[in-house]
Amino acid sequence: MKNNRGVSIISFILVICILAVIAFLGYQIFYEDILNLGLADSTVINTLNINAGYVNSENYNSNIVSSSVQNNNYASSKNISSNYYYNQLDNYGKLIYTGLAQNKEEIKSGEFSVDFGNQFNDLLNSDGGEEQLNIAFQSAWNAYTYDNMDVFYIDVEKLTLTTRTTTIGSLSTHRVVLSNGDNSNCLKDDFYDRNKIDSKLNLVESIRDAMEKQLEGYSDYEKIRQVHNWLIENVEYDEYFEAEEPYSISGALTEGKAVCEGYARSFKYILDELEIPCILVSGTGTNSNGETESHAWNYVLLEGEWYAVDVTWDDPVIIGSGYVSNDIYYENFLKGQNTFFRNHTEDGYLSANSQKFTFPEISVGDY
Repeated sequence: MKNNRGVSIISFILVICILAVIAFLGYQIFYEDILNLGLADSTVINTLNINAGYVNSENYNSNIVSSSVQNNNYASSKNISSNYYYNQLDNYGKLIYTGLAQNKEEIKSGEFSVDFGNQFNDLLNSDGGEEQLNIAFQSAWNAYTYDNMDVFYIDVEKLTLTTRTTTIGSLSTHRVVLSNGDNSNCLKDDFYDRNKIDSKLNLVESIRDAMEKQLEGYSDYEKIRQVHNWLIENVEYDEYFEAEEPYSISGALTEGKAVCEGYARSFKYILDELEIPCILVSGTGTNSNGETESHAWNYVLLEGEWYAVDVTWDDPVIIGSGYVSNDIYYENFLKGQNTFFRNHTEDGYLSANSQKFTFPEISVGDY
């Protein structure tokens, strides 16, 4: 009888322990993960800022209505260059890119939240996971803005990736949310609300659509040439940064002023609508004075070969009533490696803390 009684007591204690563990886990799951309430000593909250390169403790804001991203399959668009940079991301980068793409309309409001749940758990539980998340975050942003020319209103420095880590014993779970964080919004100062953004977008779309209609029936070569010429004739190099957005299609197409990136983005933006594969490329250029500086241009696919087009350098600064010959007008139009790489150098690192992207191999000779 004593032995049976001892066994009964031990069994009872084991049952109580098991119930306690189940209750504790239930508390964690229900309150921590569902209601966002938790024990202060079991939760660590970190916020990662793009281009910042650091992680610091922040308060988690659970009051913004958030949408979740269930997969990383971003729908492909009209041609092979539409998702050119997306296709080079790893699964984590694709997940973040997809979160941005799926919430494009919500982001226009300035306040948004994309809840990735625990889809980064494996990464953050691995050695160096936090650093890899930083790289995935930065790379996803770079890919998103190099594939999509119409998101010029987002201020990258106002985007944050918040990681909420809950630890139970040796087990850690990580909930990751992309949002505007503690910032009042994620918009650039010049694009203070949705109406301003939509007004700009409607204007650039109308310009693009009008050009598409005018070029109906043209060959791909003629379309590329006409877009190249139209930008040269209608956009002025913004030497003193007078436009609101000289780096984007907004400055180039609505204000007629842009720097090299604005020219290149506008070229891609219009060719995308014409279903001609075109990508934005970055690197350095060495001008006729021997000065080397950061630069942007395009690669375009024509008749099965990629060629380089630098609209900015084909747009001459004319003093007085000077005449521009075709040699200057098309000096950087549909060029191959032998010509173009004399003064252009590719750089696949689109920013600090980013993966290295690759560009298509352009034709050896000119078109």
